[in-house]
Amino acid sequence: MKTSSTRILAPAALAAAALVAPVPAVAATPVPQPIVYEYTAPCPGSEDNFLSFTAVGKVGEINLPGGRNIYTAPGLRVTVTGPDGDSRTYIATGATTTRPLDKGNVLFTATGTNVITVPEINDHPAGVYYTAGTVNWILDADGNEVGDMFTGKGKVTDLCKLLAPVS
Repeated sequence: MKTSSTRILAPAALAAAALVAPVPAVAATPVPQPIVYEYTAPCPGSEDNFLSFTAVGKVGEINLPGGRNIYTAPGLRVTVTGPDGDSRTYIATGATTTRPLDKGNVLFTATGTNVITVPEINDHPAGVYYTAGTVNWILDADGNEVGDMFTGKGKVTDLCKLLAPVS
C-alpha cells in the first residue's frame, strides 16, 4: 500500500501529516489548545461513499531542534460516521513526530492511538485508518509517499471497510 502527503492525522498530525483533512490552525505551542472540528473524507466505492468526522479535545505542536516536531492530542475523541449513519468514537490521544531526512524527505512516526486519512494516490484508494501502537511513513519534498503506506509494529484498522464498505 502507498500514500501521499495529504494524509491527515485527524487528531495529532494537524498540518504536518496533512495527513488527515485540514485540522484548524492552532498556534505552534507546546500547550495544547482546545478544538471542535468537523470534516469529511472519501472512501473507495463512489463519490457518495465518505466518512464524517467530529474531533473534540486538544491539539498542540512542539517544535524541536533540527526541524523536528511533535504533534500531540491530549483528550482527543474522534467520532467517525459512515454513510448509513453507523458511527464509532475513537480515543485518538497519540502523538506524531516528524524528522527531516535526506533529499527533503520527512519521516512521520505516529505512536499511541490516531485516526489517519490517506488520499487517493500512489496506486491505492483513499482511506481512513485507526492506528494503535507505532506506525511510520515517509513523504518526499512534494508530499508523495516513499515506500509503504505504513510500517512498524502498530495495528492498523481500515475504517472505510468497517463503516463504509463497498457494496
